[in-house]
Amino acid sequence: MKRRFLAMSLVLALATGPDAASGQKPTLSATAPFPPPTPAADPIDRLAAIEARLEALEERNRRLEQENRALRERLDASPVKPADAPPADAAGVANPTDAGESRPGTSFSANADSPVPSYAGVTPSRPSGRIPLLGGFGQGFVFESEDEEFQLQVHIESQTDYRAFDPGGELFARDGIYAPRNRLFFGGRATRGVEYLVSINRGFGALDLLDAYLNFRRDDRLQLKVGRFMTPFNYEQFAIQNMWLIAPERSLFTTNLGLNRQLGAMLWGSLLDERLDYAVGVFDGPRNSYEDFNDSKDVMAYLNARPFQETAEGNPLRLLNLGGSFAYGAQDNAAFLPRSFRLATNASNAGTADRAAPPFLIFDDEVIERGQRTFWSAHLAYFYRSLSLLAEYNGSIQRYARTVATPESTVLPASGYSVSAGYFLTGEQVERRTVVEPLRPFRLRRGEFGPGAIELIGRYSAFDIDSGLFDAGLADRALWSNRAWVTNLGVNWYPNKFVKVYLDWQHGEFGDPVFFALPDRHALTNEMLWLRVQFYY
Repeated sequence: MKRRFLAMSLVLALATGPDAASGQKPTLSATAPFPPPTPAADPIDRLAAIEARLEALEERNRRLEQENRALRERLDASPVKPADAPPADAAGVANPTDAGESRPGTSFSANADSPVPSYAGVTPSRPSGRIPLLGGFGQGFVFESEDEEFQLQVHIESQTDYRAFDPGGELFARDGIYAPRNRLFFGGRATRGVEYLVSINRGFGALDLLDAYLNFRRDDRLQLKVGRFMTPFNYEQFAIQNMWLIAPERSLFTTNLGLNRQLGAMLWGSLLDERLDYAVGVFDGPRNSYEDFNDSKDVMAYLNARPFQETAEGNPLRLLNLGGSFAYGAQDNAAFLPRSFRLATNASNAGTADRAAPPFLIFDDEVIERGQRTFWSAHLAYFYRSLSLLAEYNGSIQRYARTVATPESTVLPASGYSVSAGYFLTGEQVERRTVVEPLRPFRLRRGEFGPGAIELIGRYSAFDIDSGLFDAGLADRALWSNRAWVTNLGVNWYPNKFVKVYLDWQHGEFGDPVFFALPDRHALTNEMLWLRVQFYY
């Protein structure tokens, strides 16, 4: 009724005209003829026309509201991968694979951060249309298209160490603050079934490309990875990213002789309802390499079985892992890595690494790695409630020559083993070494106090390489040792799932006194107080 009254008023106002409405008479020109009168429209007809227009506008408004509501509901219901799903390789981690959700007091599901279950150019083409982009935050930044075809994850890893040595020196084992790893990871999907990861690292050496690969993944049972990535040799290096190790660094054998990242292609996946992980690949050979130095390629294979995984959840053997790995190839590497074997750094030829950890063996400058090379390993990994237990044995046969002109290479067998354990005092449950979400994240607020997650750790590691290297003139017997052992005791504190703090005491021993400072200072042992603050997001 109100709308009809307003419409009638409008019609009457228009019918009388502007002059009538103002109370003035029109002024006519003397020369202009008086225009013929126009018949006035029926007010009832005008009212009906206005009502029809109002009804049409109201109907259009209702349709727009319905479309807007439908779009909002569709956006809210669109599935988005959890923002805290990190890349598996990667590593690290790194992987751009889907990760299951975590719950407080647990490690993430078996795909999170695991390398085993962690370029763009100018183009003249334009996108065919706008694609909605969804974003999320959690364990990194995640951007994904609405149809889940495209995804970009961005992750950050930063480690800062304080290391204090006894004995220490200016050349080797110098007290100080170090940054062993600062990394950026860019991973995700480029259409379904095509995953990618590119990462850069600045550690003891220069800024370098770390990972750069494509992973073709249509079925978890058979995937193909191509590019530069972590090789499938030994459990400690291939199945555990550095962020989630029990001790701050890997064991002596893996740190110094592990095959690390290389260029290659690898078939890998999980079989038998994910009870068997496998990988087999062809690689260029040199450790941490960006190029090959001969025509020969290395072949590597890895197996890890969980024979009791399908048993009841409370079975103590359910998360027992058993397996091994193998590698074979031929080398001709003048610039081989590493020349220095150390107690507590990843393989590097940078001088900073010698100051951050005492070396126990340094090859002479002209030594080359040349000839057939074989590696093998066997491992056990056991997880039960709050306990992690890792044990691994590694062996190798390598060949080195005194100089390029030396006709025969020296055969050098090497071996090493390690046993490490961790136990959460705060009750967190562990299914493997990965992201840990504390039951009670660290807080100091009254009524909301939380200690974070606290893990006690211990590790023993041993390494031995054949003493024939001294007889062949590959290194100086008066300065170095071919054997070393380390013991680590400490505590890992996780204030939240992004930060991990290591407080560790490391005791190192050498088979023979090793040089550590001028003029001629040698030591049979080395003690290190080790504090590391790590951030991974």
